[in-house]
Amino acid sequence: MKTISSAIFFFLLTSAVYAQMGPPPGMPPGGGPPRGGFGPGGFGPHPGKVVSGAPYSADVTNSLVRNLPDGNSIQRTTTGHVARDNDGRTYSQETITGGFLGQNGPTTLVFLSDPVAGYSYVLNASTKVARRRALKQFQGGAGPREHNRPANPNVATTDLGTQAVNGVNAQGKSTTHTIPAGAMGNAQPLVSTSETWYSPDLQVIVASKRNDPMYGQSNYALTNIQRAAPSASLFQVPSDYTVQDEPAGRGFGPGRRPGPPPAQ
Repeated sequence: MKTISSAIFFFLLTSAVYAQMGPPPGMPPGGGPPRGGFGPGGFGPHPGKVVSGAPYSADVTNSLVRNLPDGNSIQRTTTGHVARDNDGRTYSQETITGGFLGQNGPTTLVFLSDPVAGYSYVLNASTKVARRRALKQFQGGAGPREHNRPANPNVATTDLGTQAVNGVNAQGKSTTHTIPAGAMGNAQPLVSTSETWYSPDLQVIVASKRNDPMYGQSNYALTNIQRAAPSASLFQVPSDYTVQDEPAGRGFGPGRRPGPPPAQ
């Protein structure tokens, strides 16, 4: 198993989980960071929101296959385990295979979010160091980008109803996003389609898939979902780790990226 230095570890956490795979399943092309992703606590619509009273644990898989015009292909896979306790603490362990982060072998990232104590942690197994940063709380409801957003005539959404998905009831929707011809130098319209299944009980997306002409085919799924409260030890920094505070102004959350985000 590949290990990484503290500096690279922070770069990986800020950019890899949200950039390595390209736009996450269900997210249309556009600008800015995704409103959700394969990160702490699972794939939810509002990263940073604290969800209490809905504990769960699950295995997670996020994959991308992109076929190139010359017959070459790009394949990336992220697998892992996510969990949340009754108080909204989250745990995420992710192993990335393929792409920049996994080119020399699988790379494992582990991070915790503890809204009760007010900190998030990045755990580096190679150095036994837990980097800590004060957690900015998300105040329930929709984020600021969700308010008063005008309807996009190039986006069509269809309600797929409710059904059992991977063992839980989920609400489905399909979305077609069209980039008109000439909008970005494209000779013909670019059409991407996605299908997303969201669990109201868990407040996370349990399955999503996307077909995009620029980014390829993406699939995301939570499996082996357990509704019982996970062990409390899962959300604690191991006793043999040294806790170091991350300097102010630096971050490792979804809203912080050390480099330019990928164009969606």
